[in-house]
Amino acid sequence: MSTELATTRMFFREAVRRAVEEEMARDPRIFVLGQDVGSFGGSYREFDGLFAIFGPERMRDTPVAEAATIGIAAGAAAAGFRPLAVITYMDFLMLGFDALINYAAKLRYKTAGALTAPMVVKTTAGAQGQGVAHSQCIEAWLMSVPGLKVVAPSTPADAYGLMKSALRSDGPVVYIDHKRLFPTPGNVPVEPAIVPFGQAAIRREGTDVSVVCHGYMVRVALEAADLLAGEGLSCEVIDLRSLAPMDVETLAASVERTGRLFTLEEGQVTCGVGVEVATRIFARIGNRPWSRLGALPAPVSSNPVLEAACIPDPARSAAAIRALVRP
Repeated sequence: MSTELATTRMFFREAVRRAVEEEMARDPRIFVLGQDVGSFGGSYREFDGLFAIFGPERMRDTPVAEAATIGIAAGAAAAGFRPLAVITYMDFLMLGFDALINYAAKLRYKTAGALTAPMVVKTTAGAQGQGVAHSQCIEAWLMSVPGLKVVAPSTPADAYGLMKSALRSDGPVVYIDHKRLFPTPGNVPVEPAIVPFGQAAIRREGTDVSVVCHGYMVRVALEAADLLAGEGLSCEVIDLRSLAPMDVETLAASVERTGRLFTLEEGQVTCGVGVEVATRIFARIGNRPWSRLGALPAPVSSNPVLEAACIPDPARSAAAIRALVRP
């Protein structure tokens, strides 16, 4: 008898919407606040139809005021609600860092566990023609904050499952999606299902090198692996999914099998996600050959040619992997 779950096909943005609708119906303490989340249905249509179901009390439009949005969410969470604060561009998440980092992430510690901040901040990262202040990936900044969970889905199934986990978490959680992923389709379980934090996913098995990535870069890595397969080079592609907590066990086991590590990210490599991945793996199994690729050390231009030159693509990723495996 097959144990595979029945699935249905949907877009990434639809998977986000489904998770939010199910969790709001399950828990009346959940409400959404942010720019355009009400009758408009979200900047990327990821909340389409929820205003008609839950009304303005639970789908609350806010001004362009990210610091206030996160501050209100943190206060509401401390008071017993479970807010989902939506920050359209990750670049402007930093306006709310005081409330997120100095209050929400530390609340449990400040009160000896008497208070928590069960809030989710959903924010959209990555480059897609919108220029220097709307294209950044700063998840590595967030990974260093004690008390903060950070997740980044790459598939509709994980967009669904990780959002459900986030809305059930005692938080705070930063849920990072990517502009280029919203219109991508995929299979999502028909029955409600969560994706636990701290579990990476092996998207492609391989023997020559472990490629560790997250978010949109998973698609880039899989395309690069396809290119290299034609040359007889076998890549194991691992999707972090959860950056904090991180599934070091799965990562270390993969690198121990393949003997090499390649980290791929859209953010900066300086103090980046890849550095943390490599450090944790090598602390467990000892040093192995390692290479990394990320965005160039320059602001991401709105010019499509310059944007493409700045961000890793399959061809450049394949070239960097090839240089690591066959120097």
